[in-house]
Amino acid sequence: MATACVENRYPVTLEEVSPWVINGFIATEDRTFYEHNGISLRGIARAALHDLRTGERHGASTITQQLAKGLFLVPDQTIQRKIQEAFIAMEIERQFEKNEILEMYLNQIYFGAGAHGIEAAARTYFNGSSAAELSLAQAAMLVRMVKNPSGFNPQNNYERCLIQRNVALQVMASEGYITPVQADEAMNTPLAVEIHRPEIEQEWTYFSEYIRKYLVNRYGWSAVYEQGLRVYTTLDPDMQIVAENALNSILAEKEPVWDPETGEFLSDSERLRHESSYAHWQALRDTVSGVPDYLQGALVALDPATGYVKAMVGGRDFQDSEFNRAVQARRQPGSSFKPFVFAEAIEQGWSPGSTILDQPVVVQMFPGSWRPRNYDHTFHGMVTLRTALARSFNVSAVRLGMAVGVEAVAARAMAMGLTSRIPIVHSLSLGSCMVNPLEMAQAYIPFATGGLARDAVAILRVEDRYGNVLEDNQTPSAGRRVLSETGAYLMNSLLQSVIREGTATGARWYWGGPYSGRRAGGKTGTTSDYADAWFVGFTPDLVASVWVGYDNHVVRMRLQNGRGQSGSSIALPVWNSFMRGVFEGVPADSTVSFPAPPPNSVETAIICTITGKLALETCGENTRQEEFWEGTAPQDYCTLHDYSAGTFLPDTTLPDFTEFDMNYTNHGEN
Repeated sequence: MATACVENRYPVTLEEVSPWVINGFIATEDRTFYEHNGISLRGIARAALHDLRTGERHGASTITQQLAKGLFLVPDQTIQRKIQEAFIAMEIERQFEKNEILEMYLNQIYFGAGAHGIEAAARTYFNGSSAAELSLAQAAMLVRMVKNPSGFNPQNNYERCLIQRNVALQVMASEGYITPVQADEAMNTPLAVEIHRPEIEQEWTYFSEYIRKYLVNRYGWSAVYEQGLRVYTTLDPDMQIVAENALNSILAEKEPVWDPETGEFLSDSERLRHESSYAHWQALRDTVSGVPDYLQGALVALDPATGYVKAMVGGRDFQDSEFNRAVQARRQPGSSFKPFVFAEAIEQGWSPGSTILDQPVVVQMFPGSWRPRNYDHTFHGMVTLRTALARSFNVSAVRLGMAVGVEAVAARAMAMGLTSRIPIVHSLSLGSCMVNPLEMAQAYIPFATGGLARDAVAILRVEDRYGNVLEDNQTPSAGRRVLSETGAYLMNSLLQSVIREGTATGARWYWGGPYSGRRAGGKTGTTSDYADAWFVGFTPDLVASVWVGYDNHVVRMRLQNGRGQSGSSIALPVWNSFMRGVFEGVPADSTVSFPAPPPNSVETAIICTITGKLALETCGENTRQEEFWEGTAPQDYCTLHDYSAGTFLPDTTLPDFTEFDMNYTNHGEN
């Protein structure tokens, strides 16, 4: 997927190297390798004689001396350095076996084109081939390249490289390592070089940078960049592509259109008013300074059964901005935080059919006061928890948070998977904390698993250069229980209602539809004046968190017609597009379902959604079947619509702010 290195090197054992390579180096570089003690007097004499005859300098360094120079010395040509080289070589010979020295040498030497060591050279020059797969002709070419990696590079000096390869073949034949026939056959073979440089060709991404930072933090810089770690990740490449396409396509549809001919943005009432776009930045980024100011987003997808990260998009273009919004951004989650408030209430004994008052409330701040408002600027009287969450009523959420305790809500959210600091304030019920998309996806896992939380995991296994396992996450976590099975079931039911009848109906998620028959739940989120838009949703086998907004917190997501872009209008379409792409073509599987509640733990009743009591025929459209903890369903019938008793009240709401509102001191009502 990606390579992080100071030098492109893949350490291998001697058994993983073609015998042609080993024999070629011994024949051409050090024919008495297995006989000397680090320096070769015969080689020195032969080199001196050559120098006297030709007037040219001829190297006499053994393989061990070349290793000593490469590991410990600077490449100058002084007498002092040659003496140091000889002494170090002899010490290496005393410390290591011959084959160990040869193995270190083959992993150390430089072959040009950024390739350090024989394995990297094989992969670089022969399109990903391994050192074990090198043919005689290929091995001979690489053997001679160490003499002059730049001068004998086949890309720039094909004829010189061909001549030097054939010299190596002739020497191998004269030394008896190959027959003259084998030499002739190899010399008649073209070089057939196909350069492959993964460290340059691979595109660095938000996910690979996330992995790199984790590895450096855990194992250290040297281990990551110099010691050849092999890292196996949890990422699903196909799902990653779908995620990137979903985010980029939806956001591109929302941005204003820039006309390169006029250099201006076109007027379009259904597009964002902020004059910036990805296309505009790509055209101008080489002529401007600073960070990109176009609309951004992030998406994280997790497997709830394992916690494995299946997709991570930290922005629209890593080359433009390396800031990973999936893990580094700290943004308010808005109403997507509300499920933690409702989860705490459910665990305290509330049920989806329990009622909460959605009427004005004043929270004393000392100094000052805070008056939460609903998104639709109205109040709705007595509502069930299901209605309050599905329609994302703010006032009832604040009242519910006050009823169950803000401290308990914060503790519940942290237990479920939020890792950022959570302030203990009444506005927490509306998502006034700062979080990132990864932890939001992680914290929603219990809603899909029957109450079991799991930490997000991005790495399956880490091995050192010798194959020793340093980290192994291939056995998924059993999870930790953070919600009761019944509580998780009831919360799952509430969050399905958000998609079925609430703020996320735009997902068009229906049973047996284009999502392989899977049910889904989730929650939208929008922060003050459209600074942030969220949707966090899940199926039984996938949890995905989406955030959309501008990096500059001051810029708001408003269309040119003035309408704001909420979680349901800009983040939900990204999630929907991603889910459609993931499940496209997947056969419907009825076994993929959410966990059921324990036997005899949930009961149902047909209630009036205004009073929360058993419904009468006269309750009409306010009637629905609702779920309750076993033994907690209402026993009394609705009195509001009992016309025979003469108690009908035509209006159950209160004016905007009343004496009741101003004098409110209790911590909640139900």
